[in-house]
Amino acid sequence: MTLLSTSDTPIKRRRFTAEFKARIVANCQQPGASVARIALDHGLNANLVHKWIRAARQQDATSTSPTFLPIALPAQPHQPQAAGSGESIRIEIPRAGGSLVVNWPLSDGDRCLRWLQDLLR
Repeated sequence: MTLLSTSDTPIKRRRFTAEFKARIVANCQQPGASVARIALDHGLNANLVHKWIRAARQQDATSTSPTFLPIALPAQPHQPQAAGSGESIRIEIPRAGGSLVVNWPLSDGDRCLRWLQDLLR
């Protein structure tokens, strides 16, 4: 009969500081860096380091996401224009080689809307 000896001291999970994780992630983001090599050099599991990299990317994505800021605009009374006043709808679309400017008669706004919807599809 064989007896197995067990130790009474449980294995404790290692805890790493945020600064240590950030330093490891920064090392992994260097050109030509090997995540596996960096993990081995620091006595870490490569899967754990990959988890830290994903968490850092997710943190960066959420911290830099665009947000809308409320602004207060002064109220201006609505003054309808006469249909034959010569006013036009001006649409400027930036392009790589310049910009596309379209002037559409105000009296034909419905067709302008349909054209713009077709353009944006």
